[in-house]
Order: sequence, then C-alpha cells, then structure tokens
Amino acid sequence: MKNINIIKLKKTFIFLCAFLTIFLMSGCKEKIKIEEAYPNNNVYYQVFVRSFADSDGDGIGDFKGIEAKLDYLKELGVTGLWLMPIHPAASYHGYDVLDYYDVNKDYGTMDDFEDLLNSAKEKGIKIIIDLVINHTARDHAWFKKALNNDPKYHNYYVFTKKMNNDIKLGSWGQNIWHKVGDEYFCGYFGDHMPDLNYENKEVRQEIYNIGRYWVEKGVSGFRIDAAQHLYGTNEYYETVYPYDPNIKFLSGFRDEMRKINPNFYMTGEINLKAESIIAPYFEALDSPLDFPIAERIVQTATKTKSDAYVSVLKNIYNKYSAVDENFISAPFLRNHDEDRIATEYNGNIQKMKLAAEMLLTLPGSPIIYYGEEIGMFGSKSNGEKSNGVDVWDETRRLPINFGDNYTTTWFNDTNFNDVVRNKSVASVKEQLVDENSLLNTYKRILNVRDENIALKYGNSFEAYENNNYEIQGFYREISFGKSKQKVLVIHNISDVEVNISVKGKVIYISDINPNDYNKYNNITKLSPKSTIILDVTGE
Repeated sequence: MKNINIIKLKKTFIFLCAFLTIFLMSGCKEKIKIEEAYPNNNVYYQVFVRSFADSDGDGIGDFKGIEAKLDYLKELGVTGLWLMPIHPAASYHGYDVLDYYDVNKDYGTMDDFEDLLNSAKEKGIKIIIDLVINHTARDHAWFKKALNNDPKYHNYYVFTKKMNNDIKLGSWGQNIWHKVGDEYFCGYFGDHMPDLNYENKEVRQEIYNIGRYWVEKGVSGFRIDAAQHLYGTNEYYETVYPYDPNIKFLSGFRDEMRKINPNFYMTGEINLKAESIIAPYFEALDSPLDFPIAERIVQTATKTKSDAYVSVLKNIYNKYSAVDENFISAPFLRNHDEDRIATEYNGNIQKMKLAAEMLLTLPGSPIIYYGEEIGMFGSKSNGEKSNGVDVWDETRRLPINFGDNYTTTWFNDTNFNDVVRNKSVASVKEQLVDENSLLNTYKRILNVRDENIALKYGNSFEAYENNNYEIQGFYREISFGKSKQKVLVIHNISDVEVNISVKGKVIYISDINPNDYNKYNNITKLSPKSTIILDVTGE
C-alpha cells in the first residue's frame, strides 16, 4: 500500500512538473511572439566612445571600455547602443571619415570591436553605428585622387566650374561652394568635408557596399548623419527633382540592408523641429530622430503650466501615422550637437527627473545621451583655446565620471566651466547607492517600461480626460494575442502639489521605492514635478 501511494505521488509530481513546464513555455512563447512583432522597440544609449570608458589607461575611451560597462548599461535598462563615429577620422569627433572599412585606432582594433559586438549580443544589447555618408574628410583617399584629376574619383564628389555672382547657398544660408584650382566643390559643412556625389551610380553602389560590410559583421543598424542633406539644397546646381531624392535613396539603402538582416534598423538625422517635414522620412527610415518631440518634452518639463503638451504630441503622432501606421518614434532629450539638459535646467534635478519620466513613457525607441542619466553639464564653447586647439563641441561631449579607473581624461581642462561643473556631479558609483539619485530614477522608470507591454510596444497614445494646466496625462494601450494592458501616465508639471482622482494599480510614482507602491493605491495628491503610472486594464 505504501509503495502504491509513493507511485501515485511520483505520478502526481511528474504531472505537475509537466504542467508547469507547458505553462511556463506557453508564457515564454507569448513573450517571444510580441518581441518578434516589435523587434525595433528598444531603449538606445548614445555613446561618444572617446568620452565613455577607458580600458587601457591612455585617457581615451575604447571598445574594451564599453565592453566592460555592458553590465552597467544592461542594469540601467538599455537594450541598444548607438555608437557615434567609430571610423578613422581627421578630427576628434569622427564626422570626417578617412576610411569606411576600418575602425579608429584610438578606440582599439577591429577584433576589439567584434568582441564588443559579440558580448553585447550575449547580453541582449544591439549596436547601431553612426554612418557618415553625406561627405568624407578632405584627406580621404577618394578626394585626394579627385584633386589629382582621377576622372573616376573626381566624379565621386560634386564639382562645378559654373559659378556666377549669384552664388546659391545651403539650406541654412551657409556657403557650400569652395574654390580649388579653377573649379568649386560642394562642402555642405565646410571645405574640410567635401560632399559625395549621389548623382553618381558608382557612389551609391559604394555606400551600399559599406553598409553591407558592417551589417555582415553584426551591426544591427545605422544612424545616418545629415540624412536630409545627401541631396542638399542647391548642391546639384541646376537640378530640380519631382520627388525627395534623399527619401528615395535611403529607402533603397534600407531595403538592401534588410536582405542581410530582416530586422535591420535605421534612424537618421533630420535636424528640424517641424513634424510636417520629419513625417515623410518614415517612408525610408524606421525612426527619423524625433526633434519635434524632444523640443516639446524639454520645454514642458521646465514650465509650471501647459495645457498643450499631450494635444501637441497627439497631433505629431497623427502626422507620422498618416505616413506609416506602424511608425517608431525616436524621442530623446538632447544630443551631441546640443547643450546638455542639465545646463539648460541649471542643474535642477527635479526638472531632469520629470524630463526623463516624460521621455521614457512615450511610444517608440527612446534615446538617452550618455551621462544624461547622472546629470552631466555640457555646452558649446566659442573657439577658446585648449593646449593651442580651438574648442567648440568638445564641451558638449565631455567624459562621464564612473567613479573608477575607467573614467576618461582626454579633455579635462579646468579653464572650461563645464569641466568644473561636472566635478560637482555625483559619479555613477555614488549615484547607484543613492536611492533618490537621478540615475536611480532612470533605472526605475526604465524597469517599469520594460515590465509593462503597454509602455514598451506599439503607438497607442490617447489624452487623459482630466488634463489641465498643471496635469498632463495620457493612456497607452496594447492588445496582442492573450496579452492586453492599458496604463495611465500622469505628469504634474507644476511646482505645487495637485489633487488627482484616479483608480488603478500603481506601477510607478516618482521618488518612491517600488516596494511601497501598494501604500499609494488610493492616492489623491501628486507632488510637484512628478509622475504617476497606473495599470488601468480592468477599469
């Protein structure tokens, strides 16, 4: 009898194990399916390699340094890295490429880069790289051959001998024509960056080859620099196009890359704040960098009243969805060409926290500029000298302080105010152990985004019915197979406590430990410059 009972218990145990296995596997399948349906919904972290993490003590960031900090990025909640230019270049920033098929020796070897790709993949982090294909460096081998009258490479660039007194200017009123010998070449960003000739089929094919080379290495996508200037205003002196040639080229380029990787992702710099101009680029880019959304977030987070934040965002999204109903917005706060948000907010932590919460609750694939999560300062300089070299955007791209030996030192001139101010910013190491730090706000909101499919996937965005001057809220909702969720996000943008009347399960409140959320399910007041998120699926 005892043996029979033991056998029965064993059978029951086996059945329960089998049931649990099937249950867990079905849950995993559901999760995998939704991730497969939205493969390009990620949280990207923009990295200036030179300033990020130094593995060998030379003061300059490198690939091995990034690899060593992948665990930090994963714990932060990052699922993708955007690496600013990694190619050999004529300048510190890398936006004047000398060789598209190699990496900057300051950052390591090609083997180092491939190791980084592999390590990031193991941790579930994708890597996209800046592709600077509007122009090359003046010292690029192609341009040198062009100046030596090699007919093949002369046609790689835009030259003209026809230049009358009515010189046609670029899209922001700049001179784009630069004299060399008895002719002029086009350099949209200056005579040190000659523009490639996209009217030349050989150039277009060369760019395809460059793209294939990096995608085959395992790069998940590109950020196309100066994407709206490949065919720049007045660049092709007398040509009038019946369509946008930039969109046509980028669309074909993306299609070609997807033959290698069906989930290839392409964002691009359309550096304009007008959504009507951004929207058409969704035909060719998965995510034009969302300057209109960025501007709206940054302005609203510093105000005390706004009755238009949500309605304006809704109008922007409507324009995007008219082009692509599955659009992926790429919102951000600030980037490497702009003064940092800490400078703009004069170090106000509450405004920075609110801006982070506003960014990371929106649809799409948001981008965090490195150091933004700890409140780094940075602003454009005016050509002051540092060791005899003019300084401009270097002070927008300063080293991030990890509080350890990986902190880079390539620019530490204390004659510059931003360098001094950053010494007062708590390091990553210090902020990780401070529950109320800006860094831990980023970690908490990113964790909530990752754990809630309504925040992580899809484009649903509907206004909260009780919006007013102080309160700006919206609903995010998704239904995918058996997975359904609806959340309500409310921001108090004012500098006073406000009354609210809401129902639902609290899944986030600013500056509150997640373990204490259950104490706030009947919340009636919301603190100044703060956010609450509720799961209202059943309401």
